[in-house]
Amino acid sequence: MKIIQTRQKDMPSSLLAELGSYRYSIFTRDEGWSVPSRLYTPGQEYDRFDRSEVNWLIAWHSQLGICGCARLIPLRKQTGGNPTVFHPTGQSPAVWEMSRFSARIEVDEQLPLHLLWHALQLAEQAGMKELICAATPMLEEMFSRSQVDYEPLTAGIIQSEDNLFAIRIPVNQPRFGEKFRGSRRFSPEEVLPSLGVSVNWSSRNR
Repeated sequence: MKIIQTRQKDMPSSLLAELGSYRYSIFTRDEGWSVPSRLYTPGQEYDRFDRSEVNWLIAWHSQLGICGCARLIPLRKQTGGNPTVFHPTGQSPAVWEMSRFSARIEVDEQLPLHLLWHALQLAEQAGMKELICAATPMLEEMFSRSQVDYEPLTAGIIQSEDNLFAIRIPVNQPRFGEKFRGSRRFSPEEVLPSLGVSVNWSSRNR
């Protein structure tokens, strides 16, 4: 399993289509999330937060294709109304939202932790202090077992995934991630042959 790091604007079109199909399979077909009509592409899932500067981590398996992903969106605090808002400018807020976080644990049960470790490394390199992400009881239990420091937040904090409960994860994690140290991230060009995708998503019955 290799972890691809790329900004959306640098993603090869074939990988973008593969990611849209993966997201549709996980979030629309399985979770029942709706796709905004103006962004609708058959069999693909996109939303208004898919901006060109957004960072993506994509777990890529040489035989299975995409097995997980995480989208990293910068946030800034707001004095009134919603507590967080998308910050599309070149400024650098101290918090990233990790959304569209998914991992196929039947392929690799450590994959959510592997993606989280890379997200924390990337956030630290960018000067971020913490990540905020949606949480499920299963995810919180996994994080607790793996000694991930986190703090529960109330519903409504996650800007791109409405009404989900969230957790705050400090970038500084003194007890987590030792097993992943030395693991590197790859560009799409290093992983995908000829800037294409080696596995046809639509041919796999998922």
